Amino acid sequence: MIFINLFPKDEIFYNLFEKQAEKLIEAAKLLDEILKNPQNLEELSLKMKKLEVEADSLGHNVVDHLRKSFITPLEGEDIDLLRQRLDDIMDSIEKATNRMVLYQIPKPFPKEIEEYIKIIKEAIEEINKGIKEIRNVRKYQENLHQLCQRLNYLEDEGDVINRTALRNLMNVAQTNPDKNLEIIKLKEIYETFENAIDRCEDVGNIFESILIKNR
Repeated sequence: MIFINLFPKDEIFYNLFEKQAEKLIEAAKLLDEILKNPQNLEELSLKMKKLEVEADSLGHNVVDHLRKSFITPLEGEDIDLLRQRLDDIMDSIEKATNRMVLYQIPKPFPKEIEEYIKIIKEAIEEINKGIKEIRNVRKYQENLHQLCQRLNYLEDEGDVINRTALRNLMNVAQTNPDKNLEIIKLKEIYETFENAIDRCEDVGNIFESILIKNR
């Protein structure tokens, strides 16, 4: 028998979202550590996987509370979408670092990886601020609007990095089987980082939706 909570405390969902955002902040720090200490990539990738599992558990908790709650502080659809996109960001980051290990990407890493990570870190910082501010969305209307614009700008920057990275990969004068394999590996990693950036913009779009519904 499912217990239906007709009057849930608003704190439940906000607390879980903030914990998800905290996991993303930890993931951003691990990405920074990977750049600073690439020789520790495998160990840091295992830590990233642990974070991804913990974040996934938080997402399941959001779903459980949503399923049991009749009244929610935000629209149920927005709660579920926000939960999904936060989870998607973590999944993409973990997948990219995992592929760097599996594909044995040589050190030093290509500069493009550093550029992707810089954008992801900045976007996660914006998301973390936004998650805190949706607790009082009417008070932080202007802050959230500017934050959404910033996330959109970062996604545009990510597109530029991605186009340049892929062009540099493909425009190689001479290739051989080993080089072709390297191109395939890096292409997947680049596109996985790009996917993380896209999902960050999606979070901004959800913030915008929440803003519109709570004017």
